[in-house]
Amino acid sequence: MATPKFWTKSNNWLVKVLKPFGAVYAWSVARRLRRKKAYHAPIPVVCVGNIFVGGVGKTPVCLALGKLLYAKGLSFYYLNHGYKAEKRNVLVDPQAHSAMDVGDEALLLSEVAPTIVSQNRAKGAKLAEKWGAKALIMDDGFQNPTLYKDFSFVVVDGKKGFGNEQVLPAGPLREPALVGLKRANAVILAGEDTWGVRFFLERNQIDLPVLTGHFELDDTVVSMFRGQKVFAFAGLGNPEKFYQSLRDKGIIVGGTQDFPDHYYYTRFDLEDLKHSAAGMPLMTTEKDGVKVPKDIRQNVFVMPGQFVFDDPEKVWDLLKGVLNVASTSSKTDAV
Repeated sequence: MATPKFWTKSNNWLVKVLKPFGAVYAWSVARRLRRKKAYHAPIPVVCVGNIFVGGVGKTPVCLALGKLLYAKGLSFYYLNHGYKAEKRNVLVDPQAHSAMDVGDEALLLSEVAPTIVSQNRAKGAKLAEKWGAKALIMDDGFQNPTLYKDFSFVVVDGKKGFGNEQVLPAGPLREPALVGLKRANAVILAGEDTWGVRFFLERNQIDLPVLTGHFELDDTVVSMFRGQKVFAFAGLGNPEKFYQSLRDKGIIVGGTQDFPDHYYYTRFDLEDLKHSAAGMPLMTTEKDGVKVPKDIRQNVFVMPGQFVFDDPEKVWDLLKGVLNVASTSSKTDAV
């Protein structure tokens, strides 16, 4: 679903009409956070979440964070809710499980570290403990109150920022930004800050560390298609970001087709895409590639990409104390 245009405007008439519903939604989120008692795991839990609904790049950030922790010699598990997954409370086996089994994001995460799929975050954490995890990186779940977080990152897209600063359905936020940021330990700013996220934080006297990073496409694949025309398709929260990244690298995007986020492609979809492409190569993301049926995947070019921290050591400086202290000290239940 395309993002409504009025989500970027604060004085739109529709925003004013929907604002009371946004207040009710915000109240329901706050009520759920107050009423649920969080399970406090004996291992450190690091959450990578967001306030803006969908499409900010949480999973790529989780992958980058995981690679950083591995480089520092830390063993950990991922915890993912497995959107639209058929299996629950399982350890992902990338050789045996499909994206339909465990979800597209979990399948990608499992290529970096052991990944547990569980919609019940507390239960997922207990499984991680049982299977010997030393730490847990939770992909999404910032507004989930069932599992205590030792450290929470809020990922913010530099172009989208906090939209019109209104809560669903009047705007794109899961909760008021100022409310959510009070529970955060750091902000990860993805891409150039054209919205003015830093100014927003300063204006509202929010003193949080701001880590920056950007998305990079694979140079080898880029060099193969630079100057060529391709037909790009994607099922993401923000597919235009992918298309623009191709253009920025000198790949000519001759046509595009958007699909819903987490969409599972069929043979008929690929036939339609091939017809629309009219001879142009079909190109998509890694996240979409794992949802194309294996027997026809060879007809699609996947463009690998990754999130890269501008200053990885700054990220590590924030986390190393939490991970070391949390793994050696006793804990009490969250209140």
